[in-house]
Amino acid sequence: MLRKLMCSAAAAATLLVAGCGGGSDAPTSTPGATARYTTTGPLTPVQNTLSTSVLQPLAVATAGTPLSGAVSCVDFAVNGDALNIVNVLANGLQGAQQNPAALAAAAPQVQAAVQQLVADLQVMLSALTGGLGCNAAGSGHAPVVNPLAGTPLAPLGDQLLPVLANLSALNQSPGSQSLTQLAAQLSQLSAAINVAYAQLPATATGAPVLGGVLSTLKTTVGNLVTLVQTAATGDPTATTAALQGTVTAALQNLLLNVLPVNAIQAPSGSSAISTPVTAAIAQLTALLGQGVGSNLPLGTQQASLSNALVPVLSTLYQASGANGATFLTTLLSKLTGALSALPSGGVGSTAVLGLLGTVVTTVSSALTSILGGTGTGTGTGTVPCLFANTPLSMLCTALGA
Repeated sequence: MLRKLMCSAAAAATLLVAGCGGGSDAPTSTPGATARYTTTGPLTPVQNTLSTSVLQPLAVATAGTPLSGAVSCVDFAVNGDALNIVNVLANGLQGAQQNPAALAAAAPQVQAAVQQLVADLQVMLSALTGGLGCNAAGSGHAPVVNPLAGTPLAPLGDQLLPVLANLSALNQSPGSQSLTQLAAQLSQLSAAINVAYAQLPATATGAPVLGGVLSTLKTTVGNLVTLVQTAATGDPTATTAALQGTVTAALQNLLLNVLPVNAIQAPSGSSAISTPVTAAIAQLTALLGQGVGSNLPLGTQQASLSNALVPVLSTLYQASGANGATFLTTLLSKLTGALSALPSGGVGSTAVLGLLGTVVTTVSSALTSILGGTGTGTGTGTVPCLFANTPLSMLCTALGA
């Protein structure tokens, strides 16, 4: 079933244009709206590809657990809302060399993206209890009381709920906030996330997938503070640098921590998957920096960034097993198998407690086995190394498989 959601490695270049099922502009909007505020920028095809080819399949693989809604919301909140703030400011940088006011003029669009980020984070709090995740319509109900009360994740609701409610109220009037004011709002949000994160148990922050969602959110919002503060100065050079830093960290977190590549590699110290992914991200952000302010047509910039993403998909979709199995499809099927074998965790605090206990332990074991931890790497063991006789065979040696 998962294979229906994934495209083959040979189709990697096609994914960059339309995704597995056809693409659309990456999502953004305001709470209460019937549709997300949509913007188009240099990162739009990259966002669409990451969503349709990596993050939403991961949400499907973890269906039936609070992980699924959390992954869906980090897709919309980070890959969507946060990177759309980057898109808006990148578009503004096109004229900022001659007119510094061009960045300030982007404030209404940044405000709309911040408001959508607030709405998605409100939904995420409920999703972590097993509720519905974020959706393409941008709709959802903000919880009035902490849905995570009584669980190890309670600090998230305690710290974020009042701040999110305040920011939502501040942004009800479109175009009412300057970049300086929006940076201050994001700073409040970042501070709340940092306080909550420091109070979370290691079983949450270190858990595969869930830990990646939490650290990605923390890092991304912190970087958005710096980005919007810098844009408020009107300095195009400094804004470009902040923009590149935001994108680098967001993509690395989404592809290596939300997608639990680093968790898989950690037992062996291997970096066979993360190294080419990190290199491709560095190339992509370098091209992004060259493109903004260059007056190149938007389509040219998008094509350049899409091409830079090809090595990422090639690595994740490298055929690495029988019947065309790839690193990513095998990872997803292992997750699905581990999670479906568990008894239902119920809803609310029961689901979250189950996630942080039995689910995390089982998933960790399943993820380790993907890299051939129980095989021989030569085909002579009872479970051969998945990557034997492939370009990723170095993983077998690294893991002692």
